[in-house]
Amino acid sequence: MTPQEWNWKAKDRSDGGLLYESGNWGDVLKFLWLTAVMQWKSTRYESVEYYDPFAGDVSYPLGNKTSARLAAANLEYFVGIENDFLKNHRWPSSASAVRPLFSGPAVVWEKDETRLSRWRTVRDVTVADGITSGWDLLERRATGEAAVWLVDPYDILAEWRQWLPRILEQAVTSTVVLYIFNRSGKNNETFREYRAFRNALEDGRGPLLKRLGRAAADTFLARHYHEMLFLPSVTDIETPGFEELVEELGRRTFALQAAQMRAAVFED
Repeated sequence: MTPQEWNWKAKDRSDGGLLYESGNWGDVLKFLWLTAVMQWKSTRYESVEYYDPFAGDVSYPLGNKTSARLAAANLEYFVGIENDFLKNHRWPSSASAVRPLFSGPAVVWEKDETRLSRWRTVRDVTVADGITSGWDLLERRATGEAAVWLVDPYDILAEWRQWLPRILEQAVTSTVVLYIFNRSGKNNETFREYRAFRNALEDGRGPLLKRLGRAAADTFLARHYHEMLFLPSVTDIETPGFEELVEELGRRTFALQAAQMRAAVFED
């Protein structure tokens, strides 16, 4: 069975059409970081631009076990999505989660036509037309200091040699948040590939600040990790109060780590 033919299913048989469980620790880390960035940007710009070239679906089923785990994590940051999503056993896509946090355009794209058709019905969200890939949107759309890009392909480490230069180019003038699934613990080959990616990132980013947060993919046997890479623009770095955003990203990551540690040592 190929990856395209396989979908993850919860124990209650709910199916999000994904290769992974919606609402997993990576989704939580992504939510925590992206909402912090969007909240910070919205206090500094009257109109913020949001670009999500790998948007996925509008929302996903949230299984009972995952819902209970999120509740046990006791993270205060979920308040904004509790009524519209969590209480209805749904997990919001990134674009759905951040859309209420800012004024300005939200542009999305998704390769699956069914999901894309659902985005066309969502108020205050624009579907990018005339492209055949999320990478096309990133490559063709030059943006400025008010823009935030979430770059979240299924596996950036399979495509980084082609696209990392463009990501870093965009991150000079606009804010970029990149999701990475770090499977370097799988074998020597994946470890070497991850190290090559990190070395290229260091060389390509140069002296510009970056921050990376990490969460274990599994609290029981943590061999893989979810990572969020924050690439602020030159203007971001020079903006008063920027240090507060960096500190907030750290606080949220440590809060998630504490929740994972509790789950690792005491299960129901």
